[in-house]
Amino acid sequence: MINYVQDAGGLRADTSAEAEEAAIWTDLEEPEAEVLERLSARHAIQLPTREDQQEIEQSSRLYIDNGVPVMTVLLPSRTGEGEMRIEPASFVLFDDRLVTIRHHDPRPFTTFPGKAGKSPHGTVTPDAVMIGLLEEIIDRLADITEQSGREIDQTARRIFGPETMRTEQYRTALREIGRADGQVMQLRESLMTIERMLSFLGPVLEGRKTGKPLRGTLKTQYRDVRTIAEQAGYLQQKTSFMLDAALGLINIEQNAIIKIFSVAAVAFLPPTLVASIYGMNFAYMPELQSPLGYPIAIGVMVLSSIVPLWFFRRRGWL
Repeated sequence: MINYVQDAGGLRADTSAEAEEAAIWTDLEEPEAEVLERLSARHAIQLPTREDQQEIEQSSRLYIDNGVPVMTVLLPSRTGEGEMRIEPASFVLFDDRLVTIRHHDPRPFTTFPGKAGKSPHGTVTPDAVMIGLLEEIIDRLADITEQSGREIDQTARRIFGPETMRTEQYRTALREIGRADGQVMQLRESLMTIERMLSFLGPVLEGRKTGKPLRGTLKTQYRDVRTIAEQAGYLQQKTSFMLDAALGLINIEQNAIIKIFSVAAVAFLPPTLVASIYGMNFAYMPELQSPLGYPIAIGVMVLSSIVPLWFFRRRGWL
């Protein structure tokens, strides 16, 4: 549990016992059950547990408990292996403080306290702290979306570049496309929950004296989220197109290989037939007694191979 108190217009982390009373923002990262129970009893509401946060129903993520709005959204974070995952994070907006509950480490929760002093909204009220934190979260989602777009463009340049890719390179590209598509889907899911939260938060701020001046900023954030969501939707369409195109190119490469084998089979079929005929052990085969039988048979086999190849090339099949 980290308590943030106001300090020179910004926020300062304070772990002292006195800070728990004076904190304007309490951030609970992987809180223990007893901590949640103690704070729930203190504030006369039931703070959401991890099981509550993972509730599938969207309507269960946004509600008011004893006059206090409780909002849960899905936020992305990076694992130790660099992979992105989304987990729920809850915002509980009291009159005197903001309480956040999370079980992962989204970057905005680390970067915002150092930037809070520069926020145009200030840190005087919990409403302003929450709006500032949401702005940091939205900026982070925009950065992740742009980064995903750059990664998708790099993969597209390799797939559609002038150099022909090898089988292993196609496998790598398909894995990259799948990973990018999954990441964009997670971004869209996160943006959808934030969009719902902003719609829910609007009437809440309208009913709070300290929240009314922030309504304009809230509308701007809502438009920003919609814009990022549209960009994420475009990226998902792009990954779908790239997947279809990559599979199409793989099919073309496979068809070219199959065509080579087919042409080889047709080219060698007549010589094989000639060799099979003259390889039979019948007693009466006049050609076997001729001194020119062998070179004639070789010539027929070579000619029977050249004619199909010439015909295929003339028709444009090679």
